[in-house]
Amino acid sequence: MSCLIYASNSEGCTGRCDANCYNATGPVCDCICGGMNHGVGIKKAMSNTAEYCDEWIKKYAEEKNVDAKTIKVNGEVFQLTLF
Repeated sequence: MSCLIYASNSEGCTGRCDANCYNATGPVCDCICGGMNHGVGIKKAMSNTAEYCDEWIKKYAEEKNVDAKTIKVNGEVFQLTLF
């Protein structure tokens, strides 16, 4: 299962988007992509994630009231600062 985007803080994972989302056939999930990757398959989900990851992390952190410090996109870890 490939995780496309992962947010964490000092306590661990706060959100992610993985095959449970982009391969989904059931109801909309509550994942970090906000439903944009839901059921679209890996190729479209990778494209969506590359284009929208900064926006998703900021929105997710605000909605969940978390201070996401790091994100992982396609296996690469980035430090995140929310303004």
